[in-house]
Amino acid sequence: MADESEKNLKRDSLQALRGLAFVGIFLGHFYYFGWTPISVSVFFILSGFLLTTKKDSGYEKYGLGDSFKEAVRRVSKLYPLHIIMMLVSIPFVIYRAGGVNVSDLLLKIACNVLLIQSLVPSADVNASLNGVSWFLSNIFVLYIAFPFLYRLFKKIKSRYALMLMIVSLIALQTLYVYVVGLTVHTADVMTYLIHSSPLYRVFDMSYGIMLGFMSLKERKEEEAGVTLLSSVVELAALIITGLLVFIWSRENMIVYLSYAPVCPLMSVIWMQLFFKKAGIVTKLLTNKVTVFLGNRSGSAFLIHFPIVVYINTFIFPHLTVLKRTIIHGILFPGSVALTLVLSYLYDKWSASHRRTKE
Repeated sequence: MADESEKNLKRDSLQALRGLAFVGIFLGHFYYFGWTPISVSVFFILSGFLLTTKKDSGYEKYGLGDSFKEAVRRVSKLYPLHIIMMLVSIPFVIYRAGGVNVSDLLLKIACNVLLIQSLVPSADVNASLNGVSWFLSNIFVLYIAFPFLYRLFKKIKSRYALMLMIVSLIALQTLYVYVVGLTVHTADVMTYLIHSSPLYRVFDMSYGIMLGFMSLKERKEEEAGVTLLSSVVELAALIITGLLVFIWSRENMIVYLSYAPVCPLMSVIWMQLFFKKAGIVTKLLTNKVTVFLGNRSGSAFLIHFPIVVYINTFIFPHLTVLKRTIIHGILFPGSVALTLVLSYLYDKWSASHRRTKE
């Protein structure tokens, strides 16, 4: 019972991290500042970590067909919502474009329906319609790749070797970002390559898998951190994250330079800190509110973007700076509340629908 209780506490802390990641993305889309780059990495790292630490997974026996079926099963919960939010998004996409290009619209709809938009090397298609749906397409692709990555990293036997591999991959990811930044001069393609392509996000999934194996190799006595030391590390991570938020909020920043290598490194660090939950920061940030947000984050992530875009498209352009600031303060909590209510209703319907099918 004690072990089960401990696992539940760890699960809550990881859900709290997921909830905080969602808040960072919501702030980034609403106010144009937030810890969005770290948040997105955290989502992928968490997916790899939780899949790796799942008992009786049987990934060693998975072929491509098994991986595809498992990926379909995993995204099926959110797929109906994805289609609904795609349809909701079409009117403002047409409005913002000043008209409709039928062939272009049909191409984007087809890619979104098939969840292959993350394979198209253009942010215009990849982040089309409901702009954040690239994440669902991306995670679908990475779910297919996951069993093969799992078997690859399982061969690494020691925790120290896994740690070294994580550091090496962060260095490789950083090199990849700088090469793209120096060689690709089209913003649309650059955004795709260093933000929303599976080629880039496979690094995050890999970090999660290796962190998962590291956690499975931990001895009991190693799990209990020293509260004071852990608190110091957590406070340092909090300060660094705050500085990054300030940097990313600057309009003249060079985006790809600000992402590497600090973004994957901080994502890995926060993942470990919340998994350990040994310091005062993670203990305070793991609460009913953040856990609730984490539990809602999957559906809320798909729902929040059209709400934010409608506000930014139809309300803010017609306001003065002062009125916009005031309205921001009113509409932000309202948008959060609406997103969470719709998310709760969808999750409730989805759970009921799955029980009926079973």
